[in-house]
Amino acid sequence: MLLGLRISNVAVIEEVEVTFGAGLTVLTGETGAGKSILVDALGLLLGGRADADAIRSGCEEASVEGVFERTPVLAERMEELGVPDLGDEVLVRRVVGRNGRAKAYINGSLVTVGVLARFMRGAVDIAGQHEHVSLFDAGLHRVLLDRYGRLEEQLAAYGRDYAAVAEVVSRMEALGGDESRLRERAEFLRFQLDEITRLEPEPGEDVRLDAERRRLAGAEKLKRHGAEAELLLGGEESSAVETVGRALGLVNEASKCDASLAPVADALGSALSELEEAQRRLSRYVEGLESDPARLGEVEDRLDALKRLCRKHACTLEGVLQKRDALETELSTLDNRQEVLEQLARERKAAEERARRSGEALSRARSSCAVAFGAQVREGLGLLALGKAAFEVRVTPGTQLKAEGVDEVEFIFSANPGEPPRPLAKVASGGEASRLLLALKRALADSDGCGCYILDEADSGVSGAIADVVGRMIKDVSGHRQVLCITHLPQVAAYADAHLLIRKGLKGERTVSEVVSLEAGSERTQELARMMSGVEVTREALGAAEALVRSAHRASGPPRARREPTPDGGSRSRLRRSA
Repeated sequence: MLLGLRISNVAVIEEVEVTFGAGLTVLTGETGAGKSILVDALGLLLGGRADADAIRSGCEEASVEGVFERTPVLAERMEELGVPDLGDEVLVRRVVGRNGRAKAYINGSLVTVGVLARFMRGAVDIAGQHEHVSLFDAGLHRVLLDRYGRLEEQLAAYGRDYAAVAEVVSRMEALGGDESRLRERAEFLRFQLDEITRLEPEPGEDVRLDAERRRLAGAEKLKRHGAEAELLLGGEESSAVETVGRALGLVNEASKCDASLAPVADALGSALSELEEAQRRLSRYVEGLESDPARLGEVEDRLDALKRLCRKHACTLEGVLQKRDALETELSTLDNRQEVLEQLARERKAAEERARRSGEALSRARSSCAVAFGAQVREGLGLLALGKAAFEVRVTPGTQLKAEGVDEVEFIFSANPGEPPRPLAKVASGGEASRLLLALKRALADSDGCGCYILDEADSGVSGAIADVVGRMIKDVSGHRQVLCITHLPQVAAYADAHLLIRKGLKGERTVSEVVSLEAGSERTQELARMMSGVEVTREALGAAEALVRSAHRASGPPRARREPTPDGGSRSRLRRSA
């Protein structure tokens, strides 16, 4: 759910902050007052295209900030992205510069616009006054039906089986095709494999050789330092061994008078033993050190060969060894291509049978849902004075496996009795398509995962007695989802839980738009009357507006409570500045 929106320096909007609540919020105002600017600004928060021309004249950048309710889906996406989770709210911000560059933030963390679009996907559903045109795209129909039927589990099962088929097909295609190309590939694999095999690298060999190289290169230095250390330990008078030995003798004598010195004597004895052992090891080490230029050359040549091999394959020595195994496997597959193809053909047949079974199960589920979905949409059309219209969800099972299933799904429609139902693009007018869009929204309200619907004059083409039914239907949808509705129909606005007026005025010598929250009563009645009568609000229009509000109140019950900021600023709808 959208809790709050702040817009700065967008078109005629200088600075607007709006708080939204649950239920139905309508936005009204004169044409050109800036109602659709709010929707366009919200589109930026969803990852929409940024246009530098939308920046207010005289400003270098525009910004839009939105506070959304934290849902489990958004929480999961924040964890995936590594974005800080700030609790019950998610703050999204988009900044558009005059130079065309745009920045996006989620809870203060800078993200790309593409990441923002994926993060916000499905959070808000914007249906504009021409949105019904998308209903003519048959590719959308399957998505809507699957959403209505909550077929995620069946889709996932089919998707796994289809992916298994695609994986086998990909392996077969890699082995099929032109024989000369496959021979060239095999020759190349042999060349790479021979190059690695000739060198015969071993795991960790480069680390061991590097340590040996350092030791051989520093043999003289090591011998000199080792001999000097051995001399300090026990080679002459005042050496460490002699000094500790003398101290041990003195403490042993003293411990005869004071037994508490026995631990000190033990410690010195241990130290003396360790020093003597260290001296012996140093002596053996120094004796064993030899300068061997020939071996050093061999080690350096071997290391250079290993490094060249690693650079050629752009990986570590462990990666080269893994590459060798992969080359052997692929080469073996190519050498035994016919046998492998036969095995893959058997695997493909089995995978296709599994995918076809799960596809048929998905098809049956779709066919079952199509009946219920069609009936619910027809019910909505009946409420919108299209009771005699024919609407059907046609599910046509096919034989070809596709990523989305084996079916073709299409909505067919006829607004007039006696006319055969046909695809929407061929029969639905603009007004009819608008009403069909609303009927679909009503049918999907229970199953749609989206928490907020934006209806930007989606009721266009509707007037007269139907307008009241449209308002009632939008109100019904708002019982399941937050709905923000831009409308010119007073019959729709009368059903609102909250009413926002967008109006233009002058600030200095510049035009600015502002958003005013209308209180229930005279303010709201005055606006409804203006919508009915125009510039001059008549007494008759006021009376009709009051009647509209009473009628809507009786039809829908008392309005929902809105979320308002608390005195301490801790409101769920309070906007916070981000980076």
